[in-house]
Amino acid sequence: MKLFDWIKKTIGFEDEDDDDFFLSELKVGEESESITDVLNSATIRRENLNVADYRERERFVRDHCEQMTQSSQDVEEQKAEYYVVLEHLTDIETLAALSHREMKSLQAKAGKIIAIEESEKNYKRPVSKISETQYREMARLEREGTLPGALDQLTESEERQMKIKRDMNLLEGEKGALAYQRKKERGRAVNAKALCLLLIVGSLLILALLLFVSNSLKMDVRMGIFIIVGILALGLTAVFVNFTGAQSEQVRLEKKLNRAITLQNKAKLKYVNATNLIDYYYSKYHVNSSYELRYMWDKYLEEKKARNHSEDVARQIDEARQALTGALKSQHIKDPSVFVYQPGILVNEEEMTELRHSLIIQRQRLKKGMDFNAYHLEQSKKEIEKLVADFPQYAREILGIVSQYE
Repeated sequence: MKLFDWIKKTIGFEDEDDDDFFLSELKVGEESESITDVLNSATIRRENLNVADYRERERFVRDHCEQMTQSSQDVEEQKAEYYVVLEHLTDIETLAALSHREMKSLQAKAGKIIAIEESEKNYKRPVSKISETQYREMARLEREGTLPGALDQLTESEERQMKIKRDMNLLEGEKGALAYQRKKERGRAVNAKALCLLLIVGSLLILALLLFVSNSLKMDVRMGIFIIVGILALGLTAVFVNFTGAQSEQVRLEKKLNRAITLQNKAKLKYVNATNLIDYYYSKYHVNSSYELRYMWDKYLEEKKARNHSEDVARQIDEARQALTGALKSQHIKDPSVFVYQPGILVNEEEMTELRHSLIIQRQRLKKGMDFNAYHLEQSKKEIEKLVADFPQYAREILGIVSQYE
């Protein structure tokens, strides 16, 4: 449901049922184990929130609205990729359900493509620096329009991940420095209290001694009493100034520390999302870095240029692929390009198994990313809902802030 409608319902402006906020429930298991640790540390808590302070209250609501908006966008993007992967898995299941005769017909057409490709490989050309499987994969991605755009996206994602990691390290260092300064100020306040007590006790003892001397020896000790009282007054003033200064510095450092924790929690969320996206790209393109993908893409372009020497071979392959595409479409295959550009999948059961396994991994990682964002979305929603429930006098103000994010 829309964020604005949800808030209206929460504070009593709407009575109709809304759609579920989650796209899917977060399942606890192997895939979510690493996410849970980050969520526990990334969720912004309300213990230190001064609700009566408008600026802190507004910042708290806006932080959660921004996180909910970002999480919703991430879920939609991952959802689109998830449906593509699911479509490919459905195609594999459709092929598995074909009769022996129908599968043989498809394998014959795929075999023709393989035979033409094998014949073309025998033609003398410059040494290829990528495998045939990698070449076919790059050709399919180019045809789909995925590359070179995906290469730029992956490079940008890796750079963003490294930048976020650097920011997290800087924030961690800042947290440590602020915590250390806060500890020193607390020690200064404690020392001020101890010194105050020492001054009072010492002054009382000296005054008692002077009174004893005055009574015993009949001496005039008024000047001594005035001096002790003056020293005590000056000492207490200095101690009071030192103590209040330490207290004020503690409050200032506490605010800065809370702000650093908030920024670090945001950075952790961004880091997890960036890492999930990069892992998905690595799985999808079967690489370990953008440098490897760029190398494969550059070598693919060189190989493609070398292969263009024979228009006849290109025409034959095109005709064979069109025939296979038509046959696959007649069997209700939604995306024939996967099998047209990797015909070995149809004739080699091991390749089919590897593709299925790769798609399942992609689906799991996308599901993990969607579950992560959906869970964080729900947590932010609950934080705002709890704030409205606990402080209904601010409900309209919160509604006004939330409506700005629609």
